[in-house]
Amino acid sequence: MSSTSAGLFWTTHPEGMMSAAVVVPLHAILAETFGQRICDDVFADAGMGRLPGPEDSVPEARVVRLFDAVYTSWPEVAPDLLDRAGRVTAEMIVMQRVTARARLLLANMPWSMAAWLLARSVRQNSRAFAGSGIFSVQTAGSFVIFDNPLARPESGAAPSCHFHRALFEHMFQRLVHRDFACVETECRSAGGGCCAFRLTVGGATPEAHPR
Repeated sequence: MSSTSAGLFWTTHPEGMMSAAVVVPLHAILAETFGQRICDDVFADAGMGRLPGPEDSVPEARVVRLFDAVYTSWPEVAPDLLDRAGRVTAEMIVMQRVTARARLLLANMPWSMAAWLLARSVRQNSRAFAGSGIFSVQTAGSFVIFDNPLARPESGAAPSCHFHRALFEHMFQRLVHRDFACVETECRSAGGGCCAFRLTVGGATPEAHPR
């Protein structure tokens, strides 16, 4: 189902590293919104004086510093910035990492089955976007990230994983069903024990499909 030998979506990343696909779209969005100099300064402060290539691995600690800088520098618009970045990352994955044949296969399956297969592929590549966090598929439409490094612990009353929510929503919209919506139902930032996400189509959640 992949265009690479490493599995659907991403190449393998060593422990402590995440995919550059998590930060490259954010660089373009910050540059467009605030200007190139401010964008470059934020990335440099996070330890990325040079923008990584799309195939590179990035130390998790630098990604965490970058996301924290976005929340700290632009608290009012950070949710929108990270939502946009998540969607662009998902689009990059769909177009660059998933073959046309695989997209057609998923599109022609019953959507609950397609969601289950896609969720399993996401889990196999979870280090790329969750780093040291533990990604678990509860059902075809219910995911959990334990110890999510990109969540800001105890930072407020509302969920803050805007990047991950948008990443999952757009990916499943593009590959499974265009009406998928994703909601973060629990978040470390709001004092939760994990970051939990639920996908629905018209209010219905995909049922778990047998392994």
